[in-house]
Amino acid sequence: MKANNRSNDSRLRWQQRGVVTTFTGILILVLLTLMMFFAIRVGVFEQRVSSSEARQKLAFHAAESGIQNAKEYFKANAVPLASSIPAMLGDGTDGWRTDGSANKRWERCSDAGLDLTGSGTHPCFAEPNVALRESGNLYYWSYNGSLNLPVQADGLLPDGTQDVTVQALLCLINVGVTPQDCNPDPVGDVAFVDGSRYLVTVLARGQADCGTAGCGAEAVIREQVANFGGAAGGQAPAVPLTTKNMFPPSGAAEIVANPNGGGVGVPISVWMNGNSSCTVDGSTINPSQGSWATCEAHEWYELEQIPDGVACPGSCSCAFQESLSYTHGSDDILGIDLVQDTDFPCDLFQFYFGAPRTNFEQVKGFAKVLTDCDGLGPHSSGIYWISGSKCDVGSNVVIGSPDAPVLLISAATVTRMAGGATIFGVLYVSDVEDITATFESQGNNIVYGQVILDAQFGTYNGTFQVIYNQNLITRVAGTGGLGNVLGGWSDFHPDAWDFSNPAAWTPPAP
Repeated sequence: MKANNRSNDSRLRWQQRGVVTTFTGILILVLLTLMMFFAIRVGVFEQRVSSSEARQKLAFHAAESGIQNAKEYFKANAVPLASSIPAMLGDGTDGWRTDGSANKRWERCSDAGLDLTGSGTHPCFAEPNVALRESGNLYYWSYNGSLNLPVQADGLLPDGTQDVTVQALLCLINVGVTPQDCNPDPVGDVAFVDGSRYLVTVLARGQADCGTAGCGAEAVIREQVANFGGAAGGQAPAVPLTTKNMFPPSGAAEIVANPNGGGVGVPISVWMNGNSSCTVDGSTINPSQGSWATCEAHEWYELEQIPDGVACPGSCSCAFQESLSYTHGSDDILGIDLVQDTDFPCDLFQFYFGAPRTNFEQVKGFAKVLTDCDGLGPHSSGIYWISGSKCDVGSNVVIGSPDAPVLLISAATVTRMAGGATIFGVLYVSDVEDITATFESQGNNIVYGQVILDAQFGTYNGTFQVIYNQNLITRVAGTGGLGNVLGGWSDFHPDAWDFSNPAAWTPPAP
């Protein structure tokens, strides 16, 4: 009996030997299942995060594309961008701040009929300074009933499901005060009388993964850009004529001086090379050669004030009796207005533009590059770089205008002005592309503004007139391009600035 009991106990123990193993296996399977579900959940979450980040990046890049397109748009329209001068280009394009003009682009935030102390969908709320919003010194873009710039940036990214809205604010920089601020219409200071110094805040909202149900992500950013001139990095001489070579080799030169070029009440007509280290043979300009006549503006115009149109209204010249420097018969009187400088910069290009002549492509990069001067005329404005065999300014041709002058940089092999040619702005003749480049003047030609001759001289006869005009030079100084303002980039949370529904704003009744 005892033997049978021992046999039964052995069988029972044998039958129960796999219970722990089975339980352990089941527990492991349960743990593996839980881990698998956790891994799947983490993977799905990471995929969602990754997908959201990808959509956010697409939205951000879409907004950035809108910013860049807007900057190019403003760069292409640098002349009328902040001007209040009507029909300034003579081709129907008014200054964009002109009251009552069909081409007006900018409106004051203070006239928008908004409670500017709060927040809303209007672009003026993107300016964090409430006092500036209300001051009347801040403008917003509005044209043909739309607050959006005419910038097409949609679909620029690969999948084509992006949407971009770009708007802008304008501040005319008041350089006459410290700290600098915005000025509504800075009349009276020649430095910015035409809005030549301005800051534009470009506002962009980019959306990605857009479909019929809306968009999956958005980014709202802004960037501030300000204009700069062709000589922004250099030291533009405040004289009507600068020359590194002999001038005039023949014929006559008639120069209207900067009345304060050498200090208050000290006129300067010509700044010429007297630095012997600038030439191989050590030669310098001898101002007693050639025929000079220099005088003040009121003597040349025979008027107390410069006429509104700048151009001579009749017969203008430097009379012998009123000249500062002159050649009359055998008399050669050289006044203090002809400056022969022993410290004249050998690299005149770097002095004026701020870039060495070997790096002239930096300056050429923000100019309109042409192979000749044939297409230039009274409606031309901004900066032109002539790179070719010749730049012929034909007889009686007018380039630029008093309201929209040019910076004409001619690096052509031959730059020639025929009789009766007129240029409003700055003429810079350079030999950076061709060391044999020459300047020629045939007959009587005139430049209102400034001339910088950084090349050799060829055939020259007649009378070459340079009439100094600070207003034209200042206007030229603002047409170089747009540069990013340090610290001017920022992003926004949608709640801080939302213009997702521009239609919610309607213009105030006139």
